[in-house]
Amino acid sequence: MARKIDFISQLSEQTARDIVKNGEEWKRYLNTASRLYKYPFQEQMLIFAQRPDATACTSIEIWNEKMNCWVNKGAKGIALIDEDAPRPRLKYVFDVSDVHKARRIGRDPYLWQLREEHEEAILKRLEKTYGATNTEMSFADRLLTIAEQITFDTYEEIAEDMAYLTEGSFLEGLDASPYIVNFISSERVSISM
Repeated sequence: MARKIDFISQLSEQTARDIVKNGEEWKRYLNTASRLYKYPFQEQMLIFAQRPDATACTSIEIWNEKMNCWVNKGAKGIALIDEDAPRPRLKYVFDVSDVHKARRIGRDPYLWQLREEHEEAILKRLEKTYGATNTEMSFADRLLTIAEQITFDTYEEIAEDMAYLTEGSFLEGLDASPYIVNFISSERVSISM
């Protein structure tokens, strides 16, 4: 019988392969990752693989001790690989949907959301760093323009590092430049329609 950590490691590798090969899957992953921005990439992938609808995850200890919330009976934890342990082992987190607040003292987690009233301030800050965009365009198109500029500005600088980092992985030998250009171009078409 295979150990659960082996299964979770394989799940991580398979999820990585799946999300980089399929644009729709990548967008689904990014949607999950956007809510779990404090987690490293591998943990975001594992949460996505097991609970793509997760919105706020943390350990049972944090839920109990800091949030005064209790994990619901029968809730299944989301398995993550504990990279800080002396040898590989699993650790578990629970989504906010898996807990209930203690009466009077339980706390709700802060769930960050982009609000319309913040859009101009966000654009102003990004444009200060990355350059102006067309003010006639929608917020989404202006963000995409900035992302496109960052991608093209940094690709050449990091291409060599990316080749080194992908050595020995399933991404080895992949020339990402046409994929980046095609992905950005297709996104521009779908957003502006």
